[in-house]
Amino acid sequence: MSKEKRLNREDILRIVSELDFFGGEDCWLTSGASLVLFGVKDSTRDVDVICTRALADRLEARGVPFRRDGLDNTRIFAFNSLVEVLEDWDTQEIVEEAGLRTASLLSVRAQKAALGREKDLADMALIDAFLERKEAGK
Repeated sequence: MSKEKRLNREDILRIVSELDFFGGEDCWLTSGASLVLFGVKDSTRDVDVICTRALADRLEARGVPFRRDGLDNTRIFAFNSLVEVLEDWDTQEIVEEAGLRTASLLSVRAQKAALGREKDLADMALIDAFLERKEAGK
């Protein structure tokens, strides 16, 4: 049985540094990658990036493969086996962490609440516990 490699903070920083489209105002990290950068989790399966419609148009023009979301018909790009780029996901606040633009913890929590999957509920509990510890000064 092979164990799936998990991505830690250093892996995420390296992967993002290799993305030729990352770095402007039109994309930011979210989900597990954000949680790892903030220190909520030690690792994640992949790197999720949210992008604007304009960047999605440029990725499509470059021939990056994508599928359409079944709910709102936005594009979801499979940039490579570790990076998924999501068009126009609602993000309440974008902040900087480790020199990278990322959805804030509260934005990631809201996104996960909207998805409501078991793994998202588990991540919400981790975010809540992390914020409680931070507020308590621990």
